[in-house]
Amino acid sequence: MKKLTIVAAVCVGVLSMGVATATAAKPSDEAQAAKRFCVQQKQADKAAFTALWGKNAMRNCKRDARGEVAEAARNSAQECRSEQEADPAAFTATYGTNPNGKNAFGKCVSQKSKAELSEEVTEFKNAAKECRSEQDADAAAFAETYGTNGNKKNAFGKCVSSKVSDEDETDDETEDGTDA
Repeated sequence: MKKLTIVAAVCVGVLSMGVATATAAKPSDEAQAAKRFCVQQKQADKAAFTALWGKNAMRNCKRDARGEVAEAARNSAQECRSEQEADPAAFTATYGTNPNGKNAFGKCVSQKSKAELSEEVTEFKNAAKECRSEQDADAAAFAETYGTNGNKKNAFGKCVSSKVSDEDETDDETEDGTDA
């Protein structure tokens, strides 16, 4: 009887490890969204993407993008919650896609998050174009201005990074110049 109990306990333990492993192996929605975000950035401008994220660019981008994706989801959820509280019937009619409209909140958050991340990809693309035109105008001055390492080879990535972060900072300020 004792052996049977031990064997049963080991089997249950092994099965639960298998379930935990299967669950852990399934990528989260956040990870998938981060991957989509990085793929869009890479498609927008591959050279800028590689220059910005360096060696192992996709991995580095996905690691960093998880935070951005989570923030976009939080912001979108707050917006959707406010919208839903203001007029529940209109909210359900606008975003609900199934017969009872119970999926309205999730659809709203998804739609708003995708729009926010798409806007960030557009900002990245515009920053890369701006940097490329600066680099084409005067490559030596460009390298001297933006390059930070010994051979100034990181200038393009630093330029794109500074332009994207500058746009983020101006978005966070109100019209009177104070932080939002």
